[in-house]
Amino acid sequence: MKKIFLLIYILIFSIGYSNTKVSMTDKLKKIDIEINNKKQEIKNIDTKKKSLEEQIEDLRVDILKLNGEKSKLEEEITATEKKIDYSNINFNYSQKELERKKAEFSAKIIAWNRRKNNNLSFEEEVMLKKQFGKILYDDVKKINHISKVKKDIALVSYDIEEEKKKLSGLKNSLNKKIRDIGSKEKEKNTLIAKLNSERNKHVTTLTSLEKEKERIQKEIEKILQAQVSTGKKVDYSIAIKGIGKGVNPLPNGKVVVKFKENKTKNIVSNGVEILDKLGSPVKATHGGKVIYAGKIQGLGKVIMINYGYNTIGVYGNLISTKVKLNETVKQGENIGVLGFAMDGKPVLYYEVRLNLKPINPINVL
Repeated sequence: MKKIFLLIYILIFSIGYSNTKVSMTDKLKKIDIEINNKKQEIKNIDTKKKSLEEQIEDLRVDILKLNGEKSKLEEEITATEKKIDYSNINFNYSQKELERKKAEFSAKIIAWNRRKNNNLSFEEEVMLKKQFGKILYDDVKKINHISKVKKDIALVSYDIEEEKKKLSGLKNSLNKKIRDIGSKEKEKNTLIAKLNSERNKHVTTLTSLEKEKERIQKEIEKILQAQVSTGKKVDYSIAIKGIGKGVNPLPNGKVVVKFKENKTKNIVSNGVEILDKLGSPVKATHGGKVIYAGKIQGLGKVIMINYGYNTIGVYGNLISTKVKLNETVKQGENIGVLGFAMDGKPVLYYEVRLNLKPINPINVL
């Protein structure tokens, strides 16, 4: 009777484990798809943001250029205003000088007309006429010169006023363009703020998805642990002897990353990586039971085989799998097809764990 209950318990546990495993695997696949979608959305936002930032940078360069042109125009306007002020001073001075000379000329004519009352001799009269004539002639020349200068100054003032109007118009146009560019820059900044907000939302969602994925992977790890003997740890030498010498998973492959080799500054390989042709058949190094056949983020399709003696083999970067969960496989049996790693190279990731801790896979081949 006890044996019957024990068999029923084992059967229920196996069915429950299988369903839980499949459910966890399916959920993990869905989360991986969502994570990839969010990463792509974030990448698209970053691309749009970069394009907008380049446009804004171009606008800033234009603004600097326009400000330089504006400063130059303002200098020209200031110089023109000074010229106008100088011309006005000269014009007013010439006007006053002209009036003064005309008054002097009129006074001299009046004085000449009164000379008869002086009872001058003929010689004195002739001499006086000669001197006075020269004075009047000089005054007429000065008056004509002043009149001419006044006209010239008036013409120059008119030209400068026209130039000033032109420069003022240019300045107004320039200021309008700067205002338009400032408006565009504000619009772009608003759009970037919106993109940043969307990106932050995606990042938050992505973080939540990654946490959920981590939780599920921990659940899978618990299930894997349940497949390994919960009693005493198996000694290394006993396990190696027990599972026996294995076959090469890729007979024509070449090891390109060794066990415990530094892949990057902070990442050490827990297995080996074997390079071979894309599509090469991957063989089981040892016989055992398939305890996982699915996809794991960063390793593509993955197969895990329990070799016994608390020893598990992990095969990653497969393009397809030929075995199913709970299936028993033989040593040398084709279990999958080699695919690409994340770096785009056809590399098999092979890891062996004893008592859930990684050991050098080469030692069991």
